[in-house]
Amino acid sequence: MKYVYIIFLFIFISHSSHSKILLDKISPNLSNLWGISILNKEEILFTQRSGKVYRLNIFKKKLFEITGAPEVFNSGQGGLLDIEIEQKNKRIKVYLCFSKLVNKSQSATAVNSYDFINDKLKNKKSLFVSNKTSSSSRHFGCRLAIKNDHIYATIGDRGSRNTAQNFKNHSGSVVKILKNGTYFDNKAFKSSLPEIYSAGHRNPQGLIFNSNKSTLWLHEHGPQGGDELNIVLKGKNYGWPLITFGKEYGSGKKIGIGTSKIGYQDPVKVWIPSIAPSGMLIYNGKMFPKFKNKIIIGSLKFKRLHILSLQNNNVVDEKIFLENKIGRIRDLAEMNDGSIIIINDEYDGGVYRLFKQ
Repeated sequence: MKYVYIIFLFIFISHSSHSKILLDKISPNLSNLWGISILNKEEILFTQRSGKVYRLNIFKKKLFEITGAPEVFNSGQGGLLDIEIEQKNKRIKVYLCFSKLVNKSQSATAVNSYDFINDKLKNKKSLFVSNKTSSSSRHFGCRLAIKNDHIYATIGDRGSRNTAQNFKNHSGSVVKILKNGTYFDNKAFKSSLPEIYSAGHRNPQGLIFNSNKSTLWLHEHGPQGGDELNIVLKGKNYGWPLITFGKEYGSGKKIGIGTSKIGYQDPVKVWIPSIAPSGMLIYNGKMFPKFKNKIIIGSLKFKRLHILSLQNNNVVDEKIFLENKIGRIRDLAEMNDGSIIIINDEYDGGVYRLFKQ
């Protein structure tokens, strides 16, 4: 399926004597977009929660629907969520994270791989399915990051908080698996499932490596307050729901036993009140020099970007940008030219390009 159209919606963000910062909606209205991955210098692939994958040329503004996507559990926060692309020897692999319907009422977080050929997803391979099924439509996690032969995937607690401290199920963890789907044991915790790499997470909605892939960054939703930015380390327990800055919704009552304790990993940063973080990148381009080497995170709740300055992997400054210009920001990615692609999670949402002219 192919759409050809021209959009004249430009939002002027700011300008100087040298350049203007523009925000351009480059897709038609599309509901509940979730994940982005860069295909080439001009194109991206992105997911729609309802179960579709699209290819978009960001300059020509031409949209193509990709066939072969998996059937998904499209309910609440569940559906077709994240996407990652890997290209090697002219072969393009696509990795999808999604909520898989296990039976009529139960679903699980799953990861598949595909060959991407002529706008089709072919040669499907199931790489991972969480062993903890649930009727809940919340907290799937489902963000992906790739390093060498491995895929890292976030698994939410599915709204059942205590499962995040039960290492006999995958809920509330980051799993590390082989890209070919064969057995791999992280040996991260004693008596844990082999795929578990870190534990004690609530609902991680951001997962990225830095430029040299030496540091894996993750952010996750707290309950009322207590959103966290973490560095993911093998065999570390991030505490949820025992150790948290978050409170019970409504009542504000304490959760767990405290905010810090020996044996549990402290967050790099905490947001109180919650910003509902989603999507994340570390900016490496030249188009926006002030963003260089900074972490950029989308906020669903406040409909803006958070720009974090780092020093020795500590956050030393935070700036707000693009407030109330796009809606609920779900994911973002950096193009080769340094422009930033943003998708929002609105019923009349779409794909936006932030760039200088």
